[in-house]
Amino acid sequence: MFGEQWAQSKRGRLENLAAPLLPGGAKLRAIRDGLLTLRAKAGPFIRECMQKINWRDYGIIGFTSVYSQHVASLSLAHRIKQRWPEKIIAFGGANCDEGMGTALLRLFPFVDWVFNGEADLSLSQAVMRWFAGSPPEGIPGVAYRLNGRIVMQGTGVSPEMDSLPYPDFEDYFAALEKWAPAYQSMAPISLELSRGCWWGKKKQCIFCGLNCRTLSYRRKNPQRAESEIKTLTARYNADRLILTDSILDMRFFKTLLPDLAAWGGLEELFLEAKANLSRDQVRLLKAAGVKLFQPGIESLDSEILAHMRKGTTLLQNVQFLKWAREYGVYPTWNLLYGFPGENPEAYRRMALLIPSIAHLSPPMDMSPMLLVRFSPLFEQSRQWGLHNIGAHAGYQSVYPFDKKDLDELAYFFDFNFDGQDDIPGYIGPLNRQVHAWKQSWALRQPPELTFMQQPGEKIFINDTRPCRASYRVELEGEMAAAYLACDAMQPFDALVNDIWKQRGKNYCGDTALRRGLDDLVARHLMLREGDHYLSLAIRHGYDWDVSEEW
Repeated sequence: MFGEQWAQSKRGRLENLAAPLLPGGAKLRAIRDGLLTLRAKAGPFIRECMQKINWRDYGIIGFTSVYSQHVASLSLAHRIKQRWPEKIIAFGGANCDEGMGTALLRLFPFVDWVFNGEADLSLSQAVMRWFAGSPPEGIPGVAYRLNGRIVMQGTGVSPEMDSLPYPDFEDYFAALEKWAPAYQSMAPISLELSRGCWWGKKKQCIFCGLNCRTLSYRRKNPQRAESEIKTLTARYNADRLILTDSILDMRFFKTLLPDLAAWGGLEELFLEAKANLSRDQVRLLKAAGVKLFQPGIESLDSEILAHMRKGTTLLQNVQFLKWAREYGVYPTWNLLYGFPGENPEAYRRMALLIPSIAHLSPPMDMSPMLLVRFSPLFEQSRQWGLHNIGAHAGYQSVYPFDKKDLDELAYFFDFNFDGQDDIPGYIGPLNRQVHAWKQSWALRQPPELTFMQQPGEKIFINDTRPCRASYRVELEGEMAAAYLACDAMQPFDALVNDIWKQRGKNYCGDTALRRGLDDLVARHLMLREGDHYLSLAIRHGYDWDVSEEW
């Protein structure tokens, strides 16, 4: 994009780009070598794009740019504009929201239109206006140039979700048939059933910048959603579906998901939802075709989760992980750290917790919190004690612009806050526990904690976790009943009532029950948080073939 001179300059060298991504040693060299390989392919790829498509047939050429796609899109757009100056070059997507879109028009004069926000309506209006020989004046969400100045027109109008046309994937599947026929039968299609985040409208997670500031939560009605899924999977002979929604509409558990489960036409369904699901909801996800699933777990400590405004607790997250393994739903999640104002003691608690849940799916990684545009941390940075906020250091090696311009273009930011230097020290023990957890799941058979119910009010617990006191534990009577009752987390008072109803005069009393439960907690067979208890063992006979996923 910026030429060989920039690529060889002090700022533009790949070492400067690699260092902010992952500083240190062999990993830094590996990133640098990988970037060198990619840089060598970039020029030939752009030339191939120019040759393979007959650009002269198009009057308007649009690029959807999201996060890491910006420079690649700009490179091709620039080349097209150099060859055909009369073409309209349009940009939209997450990299174009608000001030980022203004900076895009200002810094890249070959870009003619930039769409801020949703462009379902504004794009078609701008195209029709262009064919009529007029600029996109008066169309909300379209920024453009007029007589050398930039005209901004706010944010695009949001359409009614049910009014949107079904997406057209003909060119994608034609390309697969030509270039990757072996992959065609496994190729998923992507659909959106909603926009925005219903949880974020209640209490936005402090680190989340998705959906910008103005996007309200909207969804397609269940009948439209089901029709769209069935029509498009049949049209393209596809049985794998990715929902791009930021969060699943909980009402779909009573409408769409049961219908998909009864239909049985999806081999695989990927979606995102909150982790505070019931056992029946997890079972329904599996029945509808969900194998991979992205729950917003983020942490295993209630204090940190409240600090993040996640709206979940430790026991809810562990409860979900337990049922996910039992039903064969594989959760992909990260464990985040490094928030301003977080309690270091919480990370010690998590390090102590992990041996107890080693039989549950580990996070993909431990990741530091990223500061992103539009997040509460970014918007209210002073309130959170952040200072020295500026575009992520990597941008300095990507773009040959000054700090002010980089700050306007950037989506990710560097920052400082008091206590930041202490983070490596207090996350160290947790980091080591997570590494060991992931290593145990790299084995063909990860650790297990399962139970079998036997006649005579007995259960047998089999335990292969490294923290086990013994491979086999037997519970009977009211402790067996209590363990089963705590499959979903239970407050002690409710548990007392439940056991008393079952046992009557044979109930041994609150003190004995509490003592027995706390003993199971000490033996890593249950968790306790406050006055709530949760059993950790999974019912024997769950249907997840772990080796298939790993």
